[in-house]
Amino acid sequence: MKKKIVAGIFAALCCVGVNTSAGATEIHESRVQTNLVERIRTADKIEEKAASESFSDRIAEITSEYNAEAKGAAAIELPKVVILYVNHAKSTYDDAVDKEIFKYLNAALPEREYELVDGEPFIEKLNNMGYMDLSMVERADYTDAFAGENIDYCIYLEVQPFVARDKVTFFTVGKDITTAVLFRMVNLGTGRYIYNGKYTEKASDSTMIGGIGNKSVALKAIDSVGEKMLAEIKERLPKERSIAE
Repeated sequence: MKKKIVAGIFAALCCVGVNTSAGATEIHESRVQTNLVERIRTADKIEEKAASESFSDRIAEITSEYNAEAKGAAAIELPKVVILYVNHAKSTYDDAVDKEIFKYLNAALPEREYELVDGEPFIEKLNNMGYMDLSMVERADYTDAFAGENIDYCIYLEVQPFVARDKVTFFTVGKDITTAVLFRMVNLGTGRYIYNGKYTEKASDSTMIGGIGNKSVALKAIDSVGEKMLAEIKERLPKERSIAE
C-alpha cells in the first residue's frame, strides 16, 4: 500500500514538473515575441518616470481617449509596423545603443498612430529563406516573408560596428567615432520601398585631462542617426493601413 502511495506521489510530481516546464517555455516564447515592442515602448519612459505629467498633457490624453471611445465600433484600425532590428556594434554598451535607437522609434511611431510588431520571429524566417545577412534581403523577399501576416509596413534597422580613432594634440586627448546604420522602410501592401538608405555619422569629443571613453562619443553619433530616422519616419511613413495592389 505504501509503495502505491509513493508511486502515486512520484507520478504526480513528474506531471507537475512537466507542466511547469511547458509553462515556462510558453512564458519564455511570449517574452521573445513581445520583448522588442516592450523595449521600444518603454525606452523614453525610463527617464521620464520621475517627471510629473503636465496638466495640459493629461487633458490632451483624456480628450484623445474620449474621442477614441466615441467612435465605438467604427474606430479606425491602426496600421501595423513590424520592426526588424539588428545590433552588430558588439560593444560593451549595446544596451545603451539599443535604448537610444528605441527612444527615437517610440517617438516616431506613437501608440495612438501605429501598432508595433516584434520582428524577431520573422528574422528567423528570413534566415531560413537563406538570408543570414539581413542587409542582403531583397524588396520582394520582405513581402514574401510577411505574406498573410496582416502587417502593413516593415522597418529594418541594422547598427554596424563602430569605427573609433584616437586624437592627440599638444593640449588635448580626444576621440572620433563613426557609426553606420542601415535603415529601410517597406510598404508590404505595394511591395515598394518607402525609404532605403544608410546613415553614417561621426561624433567627436576631447578633454585636457585624462581620457574619453568610447561610449559617450558613440551615443552622440547614434543620437544624430536617431534624429534623422525620426524625421524620415514622420515625413514618409503613412498613418493609414496599406492597400495591396
